Amino acid sequence: MAFHHFISLAVLLACLPAANAAESAASAPADAIWALSLPARENIDFRGQVNFDKAGQEPGTMLYPAPGVAGFIVALATHAAVVKGKMKEQRSEIEADADRILVPFRKSLDTFSYGELAERAFPAASGVPWLGSGSRPQSGWLIASSPVFYMTQDQSALIVDNTVSVFQAGSELPVYTNTVRVVSRAVEVENEAVFWQWNGGVRLREASAALFRASVEIARAHALAPVAAAAGAQRTFRYLEGKNDAVERAEPISEQCGRALVRNLRGWLMSIPLKHARPAAPGCEAPGSAPAL
Repeated sequence: MAFHHFISLAVLLACLPAANAAESAASAPADAIWALSLPARENIDFRGQVNFDKAGQEPGTMLYPAPGVAGFIVALATHAAVVKGKMKEQRSEIEADADRILVPFRKSLDTFSYGELAERAFPAASGVPWLGSGSRPQSGWLIASSPVFYMTQDQSALIVDNTVSVFQAGSELPVYTNTVRVVSRAVEVENEAVFWQWNGGVRLREASAALFRASVEIARAHALAPVAAAAGAQRTFRYLEGKNDAVERAEPISEQCGRALVRNLRGWLMSIPLKHARPAAPGCEAPGSAPAL
C-alpha cells in the first residue's frame, strides 16, 4: 500500500460528540502525535451518487435445457458468465450516467488535489512538510485514509466514504480498519450548480474538506476508544441524502445537533442528518444555505 502525502494532525474533535472525545482522550496520550496519509494519485476521487438497485433486474440470457449433467453444468456456467458480464456493463453505464451531474464542476475538480484537501481540512497543520511516498512517522499514530466523495443527484449535498487504517509507529499491522461515511445537510439555494461553483468552486472544496475532517476525527476517536456493540440496539434511522429520504438499519452511538452517529450492519460508522431531528440545542448551527454538516 503506497501513500504519497503525509501531514500532521491537530487533535481536533469539534465535529464529534463530547462523550466520544472523552473516551478517546482516555486511551491516547494528551501529546500524541498524529499523521495522515492520502492516496498517491493527485486528483481526488469524486463521483455522482449512484443507485444500483436496478442493475441486473432486466431479463438476462435464457438458460436453455442441455442434454446430460455435464451439458447442464456448462450451460449454467455460461449463463452465470453472461449475467455477470451484463451486470458489470450495467454498473458501468449507471456510474457514467450518475457522473454527468459533475460536468459543471469538472474544471474545479480536475485541480482539486489531496494535498489541498488535507490543508483545507486541517489548516493548523498546513505548514508541516510533506513526507515521501511510503514513509511512516517515527512516533505516534498514522491514519491511512482513502476518501471517495459523492454528490447527490439533486446536487444539494455531498457524501464521503472514507476507508481508514490506523497504525501505531513501528507497526506494519493496523490497530483499526473501517469505513466512515459522512453525509452533509442539503443546501437550501435557488441554483445548486451556481452555489457550488462560486469563486472557482471554493464552496465545493470547503464542504468536501469539512466532510473529510469529520470522517478522520470519527475514525481517530473510535480507533483508540471503540464503542462496544450493544446487543439488540439496532433500530431504523430515517435521514436525508440531499433532499431525498434514506433509511439505514444501524446501532445508535450518539445524537447531536440534528445528526446521528451510528454503526450500520456492515460495521461502518455513519454520521447522518436526521429527517426528524430533535430541537436544536444551544450552540448548534441552524440549517441554512451554508455548506454545513
